[in-house]
This record gives sequence, C-alpha cells and structure tokens, in this order.
Amino acid sequence: MRSNDGFSSRESPHDREARHTGDVARAAGTSEAVVSYVVNDGPRPVADETRRRVLEAIKTTGYRPNTIAKALASGSSGALGLVVPDISNPFFAALARAIEDEVFASGRVLLVGNSAESGEREARLVSSFIDRQVDGLLYVGVGHHAHVEQALSAGVPVVVLDRYDPTLGVASVVVDNFEGAVIATEHLIDHGYRRIATVAGPSALFTAVERIGGWRKALKSAGLPNGDDLLVQAPFSRAGGYAAGSALFESQIPDAVLVASEQQAIGLLAAAAERGIRVPEDVAMISFDGTDESRFSTPPLTTVTQPFQEIARHAVALARPLDADETRHLTCEVQLVRRRSCGCSYPMNENHQAPTELANTEDAWQSPPKEEPSMNRTVRVAGAVVAAAAMSLTAGCTAGGGSGSSTTGTQTITFVTPHQGVYDDVIKSFETDHPNIKVDLQVIPFTEIAAQTQARLGSKDSSIDLIAVDPPRLPSMVQKGFLVDVSSDAKTMKQDLTAGGVKSVTWNDKQWAYPLWTSDNFLFYNKDLVAAAGITAPGADNANRLTWEQTLDAAKKAQGAGAQYGFAFEQVDAYYALQPVLMSMGAGTGLSGTANLTPAVDTSDWKKFGEWYKNLYANGLSPKGIQSAQMPDLFKSGKVAFYVAGPARITDLQKSALADKWGMAPLPYEDGGKVVTPTDSWAVGVSAYSEHKAAAEEFARYLSLNSDAAVGTSTKFNLPPVNQKAYPKYIHYIDGVAPEQTAQYGSLLTTDSDEHAARRPSSIGYADFETVVNKAFADIRSGGDVGSILGDAQSTLERQLAQYK
Repeated sequence: MRSNDGFSSRESPHDREARHTGDVARAAGTSEAVVSYVVNDGPRPVADETRRRVLEAIKTTGYRPNTIAKALASGSSGALGLVVPDISNPFFAALARAIEDEVFASGRVLLVGNSAESGEREARLVSSFIDRQVDGLLYVGVGHHAHVEQALSAGVPVVVLDRYDPTLGVASVVVDNFEGAVIATEHLIDHGYRRIATVAGPSALFTAVERIGGWRKALKSAGLPNGDDLLVQAPFSRAGGYAAGSALFESQIPDAVLVASEQQAIGLLAAAAERGIRVPEDVAMISFDGTDESRFSTPPLTTVTQPFQEIARHAVALARPLDADETRHLTCEVQLVRRRSCGCSYPMNENHQAPTELANTEDAWQSPPKEEPSMNRTVRVAGAVVAAAAMSLTAGCTAGGGSGSSTTGTQTITFVTPHQGVYDDVIKSFETDHPNIKVDLQVIPFTEIAAQTQARLGSKDSSIDLIAVDPPRLPSMVQKGFLVDVSSDAKTMKQDLTAGGVKSVTWNDKQWAYPLWTSDNFLFYNKDLVAAAGITAPGADNANRLTWEQTLDAAKKAQGAGAQYGFAFEQVDAYYALQPVLMSMGAGTGLSGTANLTPAVDTSDWKKFGEWYKNLYANGLSPKGIQSAQMPDLFKSGKVAFYVAGPARITDLQKSALADKWGMAPLPYEDGGKVVTPTDSWAVGVSAYSEHKAAAEEFARYLSLNSDAAVGTSTKFNLPPVNQKAYPKYIHYIDGVAPEQTAQYGSLLTTDSDEHAARRPSSIGYADFETVVNKAFADIRSGGDVGSILGDAQSTLERQLAQYK
C-alpha cells in the first residue's frame, strides 16, 4: 500500500529516519554519516562550514531527528517515570509539578503515573515505565515493594519519595517529619495550649510514625499529656480528616490539634464548622504539607511546609546509577509558615525554619554530598537551636505560656511494646518501690512494632526510653546505634537467667538488652472435632510426637467430619512459626556464611517446603484469606481442628467457650527428619537516645532480674520466663489454669528447649531477611509459583544483604 507521497505507509521508523537523513545529506552536499555526526554531536568532529550547511539543510527540509532512536543509541531515553498514589491530592500534584520542572530543566521529560492507591495499578505503571526504558523511577508507593525490585532487576535506578524503608536498599528523599512535628507542637505549646491532640496518618506509614513521635516528644518534654486518648489515626484525605474530627470532637474538645496532612486538615475544618467549633478560638490547628490550599482555607492554615523544589532537585539527582560511597538517603528540612489557624495574627512574614546543611551544598543536585555508605544522611536541628527558635516565636503570637515542665523531680520513662496488659501490675509495683520514676506504656500492634521502632529510633526520638526487642533483630539495632550496652549487668544475668536467655541478647560478646521470656510452639486441638472424626487424640509428651504427615492426615479426616478447617498456623506467613517446619524438612535457616549475610532461600528443600505450604491453602485445609490476628478467634469458635500456636494461648483458651474442650501436644516433625522447635522471645532494651537512661535501665533490670516481676509478666503473657527463680512459679501457675491439658507442659518445654530448639539466625541483616521471606510466604500462600517467588526472594536478599558486608 502506498501513501500519496509515493512511500509505503508501513515504512519503519528506521527506514524513515534513513530517508530523511539522505534528504539532508543531498541538500548539504555531504554524506549521511556527516549529518549523523552533526545531529548526534559526534562521535567525529565536523568542520564549522560543513556543520553550517547541514544545519541549514535541516531547516529547509523540515527534518526532525528521531529522538527515540537517538536516545536508544545513546543508552538513555531522556525520560524519568514518577508514580504517585493520588495525583488529585494537592500534595502529590505539587510534588509532581516540582519534579517536572526539575526534569524539564535538565532537558528531559517526566512520565507521571497515578496508582490510585492500587497495588495492581501501581505494578502495571512500573512495568510500563520499564518497557519504555525510563532512565530512572521516582516512586511514592502504596507498600508493594515487589515493583521496586522489578525496576531494579531491569537496571532502572529507583528513588523512593515521602517514604523510607531501609530494607529496599534504594535511594530516598524525605523531609524531617519528626523535627517538623516537634517544632509545630512546641509552637502550639508557646501559645499556651496544654491539651494538644494529633490527627495522624495510618500507623504503617513512615511519615505517620515520625510525626506521631515528634508530637509525643514535644509534649513529653513539656510535661504535657500525650496518651492515645489524644491520638486519632485516619487516611491522608479530606474524608479521613472529617471522620477523625467527628471522633475527636465527640469527647472533650482539645485546645489544639496537630494534623498530619493538609487534606486531613481541610476535612477537620469541615467537621469543626458543622459543630459550631471555631478555629482557632475554640481549637487551634497546625497541619503538614504547605500547598496553595493552605493559604485559601478558612481560616488560613499554619503549616509545616515541605520544600518541594529541594525534594525535586535531590530526587532527580539521585535517579541515576550511584557509586558505592554516595549518599543514598537525604532528609530535607521543613519550614513552619504561621497563619491564623494556630492563633497567630495574620499575615505573618517571619517564618521558623531550621538550618539546612543540604541547602548550602553547592550543586548538590549534580553531585550529592558523600559520606560513609553504611550511614544515612539526616539533617537535623540541634536541641539548643530548637529551644532558642521556640522562644523567639512567642513574641509574634497572640498568647504565651510556660513550658509545663514538672518541678517535682519525678522522671517519666516511656516504654514502647506490642504487649497490651502484660506489664500493668508490674508497673504499679515498680512505681511503688521507685516513687520518683513513672512508666508510660505505649502499646503498638505486633505487626507494626518493628517498622515503628525503626522509624522512631532512626529519627533519634528521645521520647522513647525503653523498647521491646525481638532478639534476632538485636544485631541490626546495635549496628544502627539504637541500644545502650548493658554488659555491666552481665554477671547478674548469667547467675539469675538461663544461658539461652542471656545468649539471645548477646552480640559481639556484649549484652544489649534484658531478656524476659523464652518460647515454644505446640499443636493445640479441638477435642470434639477430633472425636467426631474418630481420631485418636495426639499424645501429650515427646515420645508420642506426631509427624506432619500424621497431623495433616488427621486434619483432613476432621475436616471431612465437619470441621470448617482441618489445620491452621496462628502466625500466618511468619518465619518464626515456619522455620521449625523448614528445618525439620532438611532446609537451612535461609542465612549462612560470615555474620549470617549469605542468603539461601531458593534451595530444593526450601522449594519442597514452599509446595507443602502452598498446598495447605490450595486444598482448603487451612484458611487462605485470614490473617494472624483473626486466627485465635477462629480456633476458639470451634472452626479449626488442629492449630499451631505458642503457650501464650493457654489462659485465653481456658477462658473461652472452648474451655476444657481443647488439648495440646508437641509440635510435629517431618517423617525421617529431625525434631525442631522455636525458641527465644522478647527482651527489653534501653534506647540510646533516652534522656532518662538510668531510670529506664532500672525498670528494665526490674522486669528481667526481679523474680517477682518476672513471674508477674510471665503469668500475664503465659510465656516461660528466663529468670530461673521465676520459672517454677510460672509452671505452677500454668498447672492451675488447665491441669489436664498442661500435665506434660513443664517436661515437654524442658525437652524442647534442651534438645530441639533452633534459634532464628542472628544477623545485622535479619530485619531485611524476615521482611523478604515473610512476603514470599504470603505470596506462596496466595497461590504463586514457588520457584519464581523464592528465586525473586533470593535475588532481593543477595542485593540487600550485600550492603552489610
């Protein structure tokens, strides 16, 4: 088929380019090669007169070089990709505009994708950008990090924005959310407000965790309340802010609110207006972000404003292959812009801005400053600077006030833990014995404790004094400088605690935390469902331990006799629960080599386990769509025949409708394999950033080394204490809770601990490892290809763990 100009309409871009180049060459009286040298600025020099003729010929022929072909030939597409969760959100729109300006100034173009908070859509966008061979990917994700791995595997540099996840091992640019929240809260305190609430984002997000931490620190330093009754978490949206405001204003209206995003603040203003609550007369408000919307709200919003241009400059600069010693994590400072919503007169020209080292770096966008590759660049405000700046702000405000600091000499220490209700009685006893120390408990969900600890301590959050420590994560926390060395108590620990307990908190021959408990897993079963299926109940001692084959065979029979599910793990997709099965099947821990930094999760034994685990859910024997938090109720409601869980479940079961209708047996093992059981449990560490280290260490020592305290927490949580004097009392207590079911518990626990226990691997890369393998287990449970999933996990771990070698 021919077009009107006589050429084929199916002409390829390459042929079309060659034809146009020939036209220019004939018009200029030179060769096509010379035209190429002029267009591509090389590789050979061209005489000035010849260059002039070629450029004139280009104009007269109307020739436009094929930029795609030119880009591919040079190895660069001249384009960057940007993925944001919601382009309609003014914050992301402003960020995208700043990045586009920066990219355009560099002679390139920006491709923008809106994931609409959808992981599936996000994956398609990233794949599309990779197919278009973008030079780099700028990414504000919704938590589906497999997309980041996909880009990295394709050789595309990735820069994460507005999020920080060290396990990704990629460059990132964030703002100092923690210090921004401190400055904003201090400003509200300087106005004289005392009951200051916060509307935060979802707790799984880095930004939300940091802003909550800064809010708590400022209030705690001023001796003001900062408990969960003043904390409301909601999505970063107007609807989220409206819902949060509705909840917040139902009870006692606070004096002021720190709002984690501008969109939430708009929703909060609407909720206040509906109830006749005036801002700032009845409740003051400061928000984060600082887009143009904050200027035109009613009243205009005081904001912790983010430097969009600076973020864009650093992000675009990092979107390239980086040398090993280049800075990969940049933190930009924020600015407090004061308007009427906080109670300041308006307009205000004086702004409160922390000094920014990066802003003074010449040509930082071209050559980011270098430092040790193992360290993160975090530009912060010194405490003296904050204090001085806060004092200077008072003069410009409509109201003033003192710091609210206590003069009684009582120290309040904050203990961050996932264990609700475990420490209440022990804290009362401790405070009675130590009248000058008060303990403030902050309970964070188990699924979020690791991320929140990382984010808050990574920000040097001094409002945390004590931290719940999961032993295999201890080396990483030590390496990051998060924990205080408590080896001065090593002699007492070795005298009073089990050797295994002391070993769980030891790294490089020093002790970094106080161990509290050890652990084990058991096979719990529903007596009625087992009897209905005509199955002989499992034996309760080590000599009658079932194999996995026997267990699952019995589970299938129970399901056939009416059980909704035959078998379930309580800790779904968790390495802690699945490591014993893996090792009993002949697999290794998944980490080996020097300092346990060599991954091995794609071996034949790991794949064998993967198929076994996948089939549990594919065949409907185990509940596919139910998460760990829902599992206890599923078993207690009589829907599961066999159930793997820890001793913490004993009292809970006996108090439920299943009382006396359950039994417990040893954890099964693989036929022909060795018996393997889990061990170790939580410890408590003193934060290196605590301002009350001595008081914090005194409470930690009390929890671990005082036998009465150890009994108190162990009988609340039902986990065996590592305190040797407390252990017999704990066993006696368990005997009294469920005498029949736990008749063999003490001896079985001892046998498992002495003969079968396998520790999770200690490694400074364990946090990365656990995150990757837990996600792999989740993907396998969802029906993914085992070989591909474990192969991807292996590649990811090889790359991530390399940074620690």
